[in-house]
Amino acid sequence: MRQKIKLGNQGFIKGFFMLALLVGIAYTAIMFGAPYFRYNTLRSHTKDILAVETPNPDRIPAIKAKILEEAVTLKVPLSAGNLDMTINTSKVMIVKARWSEVVNLMDYYSKKVDFEMDVEY
Repeated sequence: MRQKIKLGNQGFIKGFFMLALLVGIAYTAIMFGAPYFRYNTLRSHTKDILAVETPNPDRIPAIKAKILEEAVTLKVPLSAGNLDMTINTSKVMIVKARWSEVVNLMDYYSKKVDFEMDVEY
């Protein structure tokens, strides 16, 4: 004989609470993951830009402009003052960049996240 399982008000509340908790965790993960995703993407694109360019000191302003253009495309708050590029004696191009982003969780909690990018090619 089959018995019907009855979910009373407690079962509904518990289920609703668990669903709300999972949605909150997913929202937080997405909000904190987005800046790190942009950081990794900009780092990868910078490596690609350096792979195509020749290590010529005259090309440094053009390369920096390309990197800043990528940063704007990816919505990374990187300014020209926080982007340094050098070419050492063994013709290795070194790009260093610093920026900060603020993660805001529905105006209840905000956290400043600092990023430092160091790419050599």
